[in-house]
Amino acid sequence: MAIAYGIAIGDPNAIDGLARWEWANEPVAWVPRIGVGREYPDVPERIAAAASEAHACQSIGAHRAAVMLARAVIEATAKDQQIAKGTLFDKIEKMYEHGILSELVRDQAHEVRYLGNDMAHGDFVEPVSPAEADEILELMAEVLHTVFEMPAKLLRRKEARLAKKSEEQA
Repeated sequence: MAIAYGIAIGDPNAIDGLARWEWANEPVAWVPRIGVGREYPDVPERIAAAASEAHACQSIGAHRAAVMLARAVIEATAKDQQIAKGTLFDKIEKMYEHGILSELVRDQAHEVRYLGNDMAHGDFVEPVSPAEADEILELMAEVLHTVFEMPAKLLRRKEARLAKKSEEQA
């Protein structure tokens, strides 16, 4: 594979993220790769930025980095909820005990912790597959949805309902 430095924007010959040029006998990989994040508008900025960065890592094939960031996002979420003491296991359990996470979401947060711990502690015995990293990011997103996104959405609905009721009474 030929390596080119720069960006191919809107290349009609691009296939699977690799540019096709008449002068190249094989696909061209652009370096550096540009990652694609995900927006989390209802999540606190510092946590949303790390979660988006995890998706960007995954989009360029940095699976270990994606998993490690997902683990850090779970920990930052607990800290945002004023659960700052103990191990990540303890923090996840406290979020469950305080009713922040359901039992099912708590179990999913632990799945992120399991694989994230392997990466954080240098246990690189097995590579992280794209499918494993995708699953971890989905589980991280479920935690963010439960803790931040769903409550924000429901609060907006409630406020809209109350505003409409107030207008009707006026």
